[in-house]
Amino acid sequence: SPCIRLVHIRDNKPSKAVSMTYTIGTKNIAPQPALLIRRRVKPSEIAATLAELFGRIFVHIQNNGGTISGQPFMRYIEWGPGLLTIEAGLPVASAIPGDGDIVMDSLPGGLVATTTHIGPYELLSQAHAAVQVWIHENGHQPAGSPWEVYVTDPADYPDPKDWKTDVFWPLAS
Repeated sequence: SPCIRLVHIRDNKPSKAVSMTYTIGTKNIAPQPALLIRRRVKPSEIAATLAELFGRIFVHIQNNGGTISGQPFMRYIEWGPGLLTIEAGLPVASAIPGDGDIVMDSLPGGLVATTTHIGPYELLSQAHAAVQVWIHENGHQPAGSPWEVYVTDPADYPDPKDWKTDVFWPLAS
């Protein structure tokens, strides 16, 4: 089960020790069907919330004969200093009926700005900041909610320096 034991920590304090460099580019991606759950959380609650939600979605997919077709993701619907509205989800090969707060949706297709963050989750805000600045400096316009795809599972890669997270920001064509 991919990243079911994911630990996600968001620390809004600037890091004194590490400054990351990112390679940012654009690509066209296909829409990806996904089961997801939306929640409004404090930044300090992200880790526990994702662990709970990924587990619930995984069990729902298994119980309904579905097939996971990619890595877990979290999409930022609303990003504020006190509360975040997030969607935690797992991509699926084909549509599966939802149940309660588990809903069938999709990650959007189209043009995105993207980069890969390597390292601990508490430094992911640096990747988002770099992409946001790159979008502005390259004359693009954001066109939707950004998301993170957790490429590596901390259960398989216990050292945070080995964690890989892809960051996507939808762009206006």
